[in-house]
Amino acid sequence: MGLFLLIGVVFGLTYNHLKTPYFETSAITTSGLSYFEGIVDPAELEYPIIDQKIAVDMVNALGEIVQSNEYELFARVIGVSVEVAKTVKWIEAEQLYELDLENRRQKQSQFKITIRVLDNQSIKIVQEGLINYFNKNLYSNKNYSLFTKQTPELIAYLNQEISDVKEYRSLLKNKSNVELSSVSIANDDSELMQNEIVQLFERKQDLERDLELLKPISFVSNFPVYKQPKSRLLVRLGIFICFFLFMGFVLAIFREVKKLAS
Repeated sequence: MGLFLLIGVVFGLTYNHLKTPYFETSAITTSGLSYFEGIVDPAELEYPIIDQKIAVDMVNALGEIVQSNEYELFARVIGVSVEVAKTVKWIEAEQLYELDLENRRQKQSQFKITIRVLDNQSIKIVQEGLINYFNKNLYSNKNYSLFTKQTPELIAYLNQEISDVKEYRSLLKNKSNVELSSVSIANDDSELMQNEIVQLFERKQDLERDLELLKPISFVSNFPVYKQPKSRLLVRLGIFICFFLFMGFVLAIFREVKKLAS
């Protein structure tokens, strides 16, 4: 069995030496595509999240192109050179989750993109290419354009509403020479209007935040650019050693059976 172990080590080392090394890196991203579409309204959820399924599917569609070795198509879609596209060997996106207090998985408003490239100089270029891919995609671009056009209009409308309610509330507070019962009613109305002003203001702030932060794609954390390629030596050694030990075990059993038969 020692011979088979040695053979496994030799084959593992040889395969690892001949295999082209690659750099693997991951980034955390978020996308507002579902929000732009109106598919998800965070205000209606107990835990406000923006579903990332559309964005995840868009990235994984790129992964299929890469796996098919369609480098020219991949380069054209994300707007990079063919030389850079050829260095990309893997791209995958996955939705991120977290555990709540009851140990249930809850979606987060972020997803993770993992890429493998042969040249670490391609990492930043691919990241810019992904941003370009989302921003120039006709589907996402149309929804985002509507969002950036309609949201400021709604903010302006809310500002006017806040101004009108404040003005009316001021009129109620400045009433004079009225009956006591009327004063009580006016005070109640004034308090209700104050609550309405707060709600309108909070809604306006939410819209302003969304307008500033939500994009077709935003990188929460960039792809780290590693100087050393990812080492797969131990994994490859393990695979080859296990394979040849298994072959040695099978061969030993075969010999024993042959001896017994003779």
